[in-house]
Amino acid sequence: MAIVLTTRVPSGDLAAAVHTEIGAVALAGGMTSGVFTEHGLETTGSLVVCLGNADGSTSGTVLAPGRDSSDAGQTAARVMLAGWPFRMHYPRGVGIAMAREGMPAGDFLESWRRLMGPKMRTVCGVQSGPPIFTSGSAPSPMASVACLEGPYATGFGYVDALGQDGAVLEVPALIHGAIDATRTAMKRLEGQPARVLLVIESEQRRRALGGSAADEWAAIRGEAGEATSCVGWLCERVAAYGRGVRPVDSTGGLVVIAIGDIVRAAGTSE
Repeated sequence: MAIVLTTRVPSGDLAAAVHTEIGAVALAGGMTSGVFTEHGLETTGSLVVCLGNADGSTSGTVLAPGRDSSDAGQTAARVMLAGWPFRMHYPRGVGIAMAREGMPAGDFLESWRRLMGPKMRTVCGVQSGPPIFTSGSAPSPMASVACLEGPYATGFGYVDALGQDGAVLEVPALIHGAIDATRTAMKRLEGQPARVLLVIESEQRRRALGGSAADEWAAIRGEAGEATSCVGWLCERVAAYGRGVRPVDSTGGLVVIAIGDIVRAAGTSE
């Protein structure tokens, strides 16, 4: 599957363009005000992240309509699960949701988790625009969701921009928090190398960093290591759940997702 984030409304058929380059893969995506690459934050362009299935795993994407974010989360989970007829009772893996602007990310995750279960670690970023893929079945989708299902080594790290007093933290504390979130995500891989690191950061946090924003990204990439692909994007607000990550819906949050290889050892715990 391919996850596509673009900083502009596509002028042509974006899905057709992606399919021409990499084949008939499942697509998910959304609009964003900026994407992170090895060159730092880019405010013009697109980011394409491709994830392939290993033995014993599968993937899926869905455009979810709904009356509100809670309804969209339930719809997305039902459609996704219907496409996995041989799944476990609670599928394991990582989910990435890109919701249209103005949606509560926490409401989406709450209804999603009730059906998907606790083992599908999921992040929901509310983007600065609508999902960029539309179809006859979802003419005005509330969210675009991608799932990589299987016994992958995955880890999440989360940090907020606000302190216990509700005030925005100072820049050194913000950068240190991003490093801690990266360490936490990579620690969850339990010794496996991270194949890719995805960073979803709120625009409010980025603004709070001011002229030191590039230093935060450099610190995250430095913690990830040169051998790890490290990309990401901005959003209005972000929420996530998974081991060690509670589903806080924040306008100042940052979520780091580390994805490793399939875990083949028998008896591995979640």
